[in-house]
Amino acid sequence: MEANRGMTNKSRSFSVGQVELRNFCPADLEDFYEWASDEEVTKFMTWEAFKSKENLREFLLKMVIPHPWFKAICFRGKPIGHVMLKQGTGIHNCRAEMGYAIARKYWGMGFTTEAVTIALKIGFKELEGVKRIEALVLPENVASARVLEKAGFVKETFLRNYVNLKGAVRHCLLFSYVV
Repeated sequence: MEANRGMTNKSRSFSVGQVELRNFCPADLEDFYEWASDEEVTKFMTWEAFKSKENLREFLLKMVIPHPWFKAICFRGKPIGHVMLKQGTGIHNCRAEMGYAIARKYWGMGFTTEAVTIALKIGFKELEGVKRIEALVLPENVASARVLEKAGFVKETFLRNYVNLKGAVRHCLLFSYVV
């Protein structure tokens, strides 16, 4: 996985406040399905809502578990969302991109902001050479932009016609956290 060079999967668990980040395991399928199958949760994500647990199981086993920085956001031991970091390669290895989602019933409770804050602290320690963590947000995803701002990210710019998301070319806001 060249895209994740410098990342390790040695991190087992981190917690701050009410939130813990940990690696996913196959037993997390039911909890993961709660938000991964919710079209309202996935509408701003690069992937569509999962329609079957079998498809999600394949994604979990082939993409999530092997990924060195795809963590479960847990509350009272239960996965309620995820946060991931992907380090750039080549001349871009000094930065990583962050993505996250949380089950709808936990929206507005501060869990996502806590998880993003933990991911920043640990990500900068674990990702060799990373000096910048950035996140792309669709302009209409106001809640996600607010999470990033509360975690200390700075909105840098508005990128016109920047991504082709689910069949439509979309504008994005670029947020960053720099050390």
